[in-house]
Amino acid sequence: MMNQQKAILYIRVSTDEQAEKGYSLKHQEERLRQYCQHQQIEVIAVYKEDHSAKTFERPEFNKLLAFLKKNKGCADFLLFLKWDRFSRNAGDAYAMINQLNKLGVEPQGIEQPLDLNVPENKIMLAFYLAAPEVENDRRSLNTIAGMRRAMKEGRHVTLAPRGYRNARNEFNKPIIEPSKDAVHVEWSFKEVAKGVDTVLGVWKDARKRGFEISKNQFWNMLRNPIYCGKIFIPAYKDEPACTIEASHEPIISEDLFDDVQAVLSGKKRKFPSRNTLKAELPLRGFLECRKCGGRLTGSASKGNGGRYFYYHCSGGCDERIKAETANDALVKEFEKISNSKGGIRAFKKILHDYALKQNKNQSTSKELLNAEIEKNQQRIQNAQQMMVDGELPLSEYKEIRSRFEKVIADLNRKKSELASTDSNLKEYAEFCSGIIENLPQYYTDADLIAKQQIIGSMCPEKLVFENNSFRTKRVNEVVLLIANTDKDCNGSKKKLAPIFGSQSYQVPRTGFEPAHPFERCDLNTVRLPISPPGHSGRQI
Repeated sequence: MMNQQKAILYIRVSTDEQAEKGYSLKHQEERLRQYCQHQQIEVIAVYKEDHSAKTFERPEFNKLLAFLKKNKGCADFLLFLKWDRFSRNAGDAYAMINQLNKLGVEPQGIEQPLDLNVPENKIMLAFYLAAPEVENDRRSLNTIAGMRRAMKEGRHVTLAPRGYRNARNEFNKPIIEPSKDAVHVEWSFKEVAKGVDTVLGVWKDARKRGFEISKNQFWNMLRNPIYCGKIFIPAYKDEPACTIEASHEPIISEDLFDDVQAVLSGKKRKFPSRNTLKAELPLRGFLECRKCGGRLTGSASKGNGGRYFYYHCSGGCDERIKAETANDALVKEFEKISNSKGGIRAFKKILHDYALKQNKNQSTSKELLNAEIEKNQQRIQNAQQMMVDGELPLSEYKEIRSRFEKVIADLNRKKSELASTDSNLKEYAEFCSGIIENLPQYYTDADLIAKQQIIGSMCPEKLVFENNSFRTKRVNEVVLLIANTDKDCNGSKKKLAPIFGSQSYQVPRTGFEPAHPFERCDLNTVRLPISPPGHSGRQI
């Protein structure tokens, strides 16, 4: 009597195949067991797997091989439904067939039976194996093309990043919109942009606020332009990488995103960590060693029953400055600015004239934007009429409408930004001049962070303290002109000059008519750490 043949059943499925093709583990097992019962083949083992067939690095298939190697000759067949259950890679499949043959096992697809001893059948095997591989490659290309097309339309097509959630628009297309974590994202960007704390410190504080995000995710978030309304499209074949305007709602402004990138790249000045901030050392990080050019740090020393603070060189020089002396000298420099009454009057006059000009420009810009919006709306209406008259296919009309709706949305965004710009600069002029007129007292009463912001705004370069006075390579131009300096502090940057003078040939004449030097100053160089009541922080 002939010995009964034995077989091992191999059942494989992937998630997408279950959804799209109806392949299920249960269905395959039933079909294989029915075949074995009809052919009087004994089933000695069943291996079920939910894994891709691109390679043979599959958990259950590795167990199957280990079983065959340990029990050589235990089975005659390795049965599966079709050859694409076995593999989707022709090269790997031939190698595995040879390996199974050496173990005395013949692989066979019951719905695509092949006698591999017949040479011509190897052509059919190649077809059975190559067809799924071609299908996978085509599906992959179609997916990539569809995703890139959607990205070029300004849509985010993958899983929503932190701060957003996946949703659908009115055309049932996938979009992203701000989620409950958006407030944490905005707060994190603003904190990092200040440059006061380290990124790690901001991350820890964000987690304390309830923002569940890992350290790596936090770093990636800070580098992702998606949050300021832009989408990065990576290079593909002959298409270069690019960044385009997105259609979703941004969580932060583009300026805030750029500030954060400047901090991360080291281009924006960082203040000392909050863990090392000392109210007695507001100049720490701003002073330069006059001997070696290194940075001066600061610390406290105990003596005579008290603590005394000093600025000293971090490079090992013997440079040592009493903090109280340097701090008092800086306040005296600020007094020179506040005493420049003529310069302050001229500054107020310039801001007033600037406000009038800005209001006029704003009105003109608004009219131009409205005209552009109306023009593009008319284009959509024209295309719609052509579609109704049968002169334009529906697909082309949808493409035209989508293109111009995006243009209109961008114009409306610019219009909103223009409307949100506070045109009432007169109030800001009064506020700014009030700070300058009372700068010493304002500086003295401010907290440490505000003090450092004032110093950094007025003196972009490092300060050198010598003979109870400060010198630097560059001072904020507007502040310098208001101070009515008697020396040319805008000369060569290689030469250090006093930060603020006492008297000057540039002192404005009596009245509101400014002297010529003020006509050349750039108002965009003035930064204030706070804003008038009822207004958000801004740059004048």
